[in-house]
This record gives sequence, C-alpha cells and structure tokens, in this order.
Amino acid sequence: MDDNKVIIGGSLVESLKGNYQLSLRQVFEQAFNITKSNLTPLIGGFLVLLSINVVMVLILMNVFSIESLQTSIKLQYFSSILQAVISAPLLGGLMLMGIKHSVGIGTKSADVFNGFNVMFPLIAVALISTLLSIVASQLFGLIHPNVSILAQLYITVILILAMPLVIERGVGPLNALYYSIKIIHFKLPKFILLFLILAGLLLLAIIPFGLGLIWMLPMIYNLIGVVYREVIGVTVIEKPKNSSSDNISA
Repeated sequence: MDDNKVIIGGSLVESLKGNYQLSLRQVFEQAFNITKSNLTPLIGGFLVLLSINVVMVLILMNVFSIESLQTSIKLQYFSSILQAVISAPLLGGLMLMGIKHSVGIGTKSADVFNGFNVMFPLIAVALISTLLSIVASQLFGLIHPNVSILAQLYITVILILAMPLVIERGVGPLNALYYSIKIIHFKLPKFILLFLILAGLLLLAIIPFGLGLIWMLPMIYNLIGVVYREVIGVTVIEKPKNSSSDNISA
C-alpha cells in the first residue's frame, strides 16, 4: 500500500479565508510541553547558527573597522542583509524542526541543515523581509524612532509564516509572503499580542545571565511550529500499520 499524505491541524485553504482559531494560552502551553522533550536538538541547531554568525561578524570586523561598523548606517544595513542571507537556510531548518515537534516527530541537531534543500526560496524570503524592514525603518523613522520600531514589529509579525510555508509546504517565496500577510491580517491583534508576550519572556530569560535563553530560544521555534500546525496544518505521511518504521513521518 502506498504512503498516504495527511494534514494534521489547520487548512491552508481555510486559513486564507480567515477560517481558523488560535488560542494563545493553548499554543504557549503546548509549546512549553513540547520543548520539555525536544530541547537538545534545537539547542544544537542554535549553536550551529550562532557559530556561523560569529564567523561572519569576525570576517566583517577584519574587513571593516569596528568604529565604521558602529557608525555607518550603510554598513549596518549591509551586515543585516548579509546575516539574513547566510542565516536563512538554518532558520528554515529550525522552523521545520519546530513544525515536526508540533506533530510528535522527533528531530536531531543535524536537521538544522534541512533548510538547504530549499535554500534559494528561503534566502529570497529573508532578503525581501529584511529589505522591507529596512525601508520601513527609514520611512517611519522620519516621523519618530518609536514609530519605526512599531513598523518593524508589524513587518516581522505579518511575515512570520512565510518561511514555514516555504520549508514545509514548498510554497514559492512571493506566494509564501502573500499568504502569510493575508492569513495573519485576519487576526492581527492576536498575533501582535503573541509577539509582545514573547518579547516579555525573552527579557525575563536574559535577566539570569542569559541562561533562560537556553530554554526560551528553542521554545520560540516550537511555538512557531504549534501556531503553524493550528493555522495552516502540517503535511505528514501515514504509513501502513504493519510497516516496521514509525507510523507517522515527515
């Protein structure tokens, strides 16, 4: 018997019509519980991401002076774009790990490299998102610095589902960005509240010498996975019961 693809959770078609529910209390509870049993793989993935970013910073410091990196807006924008491009495949891998965890599929740290399977679409999403954030920062910064921060928060929120759509569903970059914007706008206040809660939790995690980040950073990606499952649904393969392998796999 052939493997059968099934969707666990929501529906992309229905979510594009605004027909989905999202309980913040439930997604936070589920993300917390999932993180308890899936902490190590994501920590390993983050260490890979951190190492690559450290190398990038060291290279930039060797090419440019520290003073120029701190004072030149153009160099800061350049480094932001470069970081987005380099990190995109790994961030996609982390998001896919969180998505797998949301449906009970285990992962290993090496899964962070799975984003390289769709490297160019992920880079395109990251590049467009970063450029939009930079443009918004410049335009709204003319009004007031705080307005610029709000604009960047808004862009981050409305595009958060784009990378998961690329890495899990294989949606093209432009469609993924459009779908994310459309879906999230149906319940924008709830998504903004979710991000504000996350920001508060991150601040608390930093207080004890940053040790709380060991838990909080993996939980963020598990939370994204749970939200994605609830809103869009996760495609899994249901295997025959007499199969020697797991019944459900990605």
